[in-house]
Amino acid sequence: MKSLSRRHTALVQPRGFSLIEILVVIVIIAFATKMVTYSFGGDIEEELEKQALKTHGVINMASEFAVLNQVELGFHLDKNVLEMLVFDGDKWATFEAEELYKPIEFGEEYRVALNIEDLAWAQDNLLEQSNWRELMGTSDEESLLELKKLKVPQVLILSSGEVSAFQLTIELAQQSEPVYFIEGEFMAPVKLRKEPEE
Repeated sequence: MKSLSRRHTALVQPRGFSLIEILVVIVIIAFATKMVTYSFGGDIEEELEKQALKTHGVINMASEFAVLNQVELGFHLDKNVLEMLVFDGDKWATFEAEELYKPIEFGEEYRVALNIEDLAWAQDNLLEQSNWRELMGTSDEESLLELKKLKVPQVLILSSGEVSAFQLTIELAQQSEPVYFIEGEFMAPVKLRKEPEE
């Protein structure tokens, strides 16, 4: 009997993992890693969407404010800060009527760009035909340098409901997608679209 039990113990030696078991573990680890990466990336994309929706809402609310209160507004983008401006009859000043219109600061994780030239829909916009030199009543270079020092809106939001043509893009600095476009064509409200569309 002793020889039979020795044979039995000799057959039941630990063998290690099979190829199937190793592949299953690798697939599980890869899936878990992908889920963690996806959920982390999703949070950043949600913040991007919130920032785009907030900016879109503020611009549309400013347009409604301009129409209801018969004031001329505009906004200026400089160094990832979008600042609302109001024309006080003499010059442009920071618009601080309500907390809603305080400057929107985009963090380093965002890439924000304002395009006001060569837009397909801009040719029909009467505001695009105006010239800052004519509006300032001068054409000399010294006055233009003074104009650059002043805060002047890049985009006008008028009390008539008109908006000068613009395209504001908001995207993540580290990713090429998604990209949010806030576009003003001629009349408010401005549009918001996302690429790629879901």
